[in-house]
Amino acid sequence: MKQFIPIAASCLLVGGAIGYIAGNTSKGPVAGEKKASSRKVVSSSSSRSASKSDGGASAQARSGKSQTYAEISSTPGQTARLQALVELYSGLSNEEFAREAEKLDGLPFNERILSAYILFAAWAETSPYEAFSHANTKMGRAGMFVRPTILQSWASMDPKAASTYYESNKSEFAMMGMMGGGRGRNTGAGTVATEWAKQDPEAALAWAKTLGGRDAEDASTKAISQIASTDPERASRLTAELSGDALSKANTSIASEWAKRDWGSAQSFIESLPDEQRGDALGAAVESLASEDPRLAASKALDIPEGNARDRAVESVTESMAQEDPAAAAQWVLENGSEQAQSGSMRVLMGNWVSRDVQAARTFAVGQPEGALRDSAVSSYILSDRRGSPEENIQLASSITNERTRGRAIGATAMRWMAQDEQAATEFIETSESINEGTREWILNQRR
Repeated sequence: MKQFIPIAASCLLVGGAIGYIAGNTSKGPVAGEKKASSRKVVSSSSSRSASKSDGGASAQARSGKSQTYAEISSTPGQTARLQALVELYSGLSNEEFAREAEKLDGLPFNERILSAYILFAAWAETSPYEAFSHANTKMGRAGMFVRPTILQSWASMDPKAASTYYESNKSEFAMMGMMGGGRGRNTGAGTVATEWAKQDPEAALAWAKTLGGRDAEDASTKAISQIASTDPERASRLTAELSGDALSKANTSIASEWAKRDWGSAQSFIESLPDEQRGDALGAAVESLASEDPRLAASKALDIPEGNARDRAVESVTESMAQEDPAAAAQWVLENGSEQAQSGSMRVLMGNWVSRDVQAARTFAVGQPEGALRDSAVSSYILSDRRGSPEENIQLASSITNERTRGRAIGATAMRWMAQDEQAATEFIETSESINEGTREWILNQRR
């Protein structure tokens, strides 16, 4: 159970967290095979299995533990609260887990999503079938977001059993590939393969080969990516039976991981790849290199063919350079980045620059020619400058040409201005011609 403390925050957007964003008020059933079996996977704690048969009394018998969430929420220190939640959800019977899950509805939103992740991850370690049954029959639409957490936790304990359940109930995980967009998105097959590869890489890859379509591609890629995180050379030898997108994605992951350890070896690996795969692999490698050696990464980024891979690499380099010298980072991205990369770099660049030299950051943003770069720079400057004059910043926000970007910048600044001078802020919002009616109405509705 203690493993949940360091990973809880990073997993909030998987499973429980997004599930409770959707709300847990709909109690209608969700299609899915209900398992009556009370079969358990092997527990990592002998104390967990000792309290399965004594009903509600077992929770009271655990000495030294907070017995209610109210007690936990009033405990000083976030780490202490996380530990208390882990302890609260340790050693519960299925009936107790179900009761605790029902209590989540009454918690404040931020506390609810964290508790949900820890609760369902713990439940899945000991009674995954019952956890899935609860998600399928008691949670309505929110259940589809909780199921990935259950699957991941189960796979971390018994990947073979989790893989069997996944293959028999794929419809329960159909939405997983739509969450966490971009390269970071994951499917049920990828989730199982990632956890399996941590324990037995060969078995994970063997399972991936039995799958078809996107499942096979995602499981193979995720398994090799996991292997590459500790041994990229070994991972590079395991791609022989891959082809197409699966091979390209696996090689990109290997290049990314190898670059963190040994740029020379990573570069040699990239050069050995087919021409059509080198661009993405080099881009991913430079992104990794940027955090370790931004100067070297800056030179290597220019070798990447123009396109999305190069843009992402340029943004990563700019972000790393900005931590040391934002002015130099700004100059570099203006000289070497595409319009897309320049605009995308402004958020992190301005955040670092404002904290070091707010006036220099403002001068740079305001001085850019009208267009996407200036809009991004000005908006990022305004959102980062929390100590500046709201009146001045809201006037500056009015100069942003993109309507949506302008609305966000004005809205955020207006909230801060209203906290200082509600009358002046309201008067500006009501009369400004730079704000559309929808944005104006939303801002005014936020007044206390």
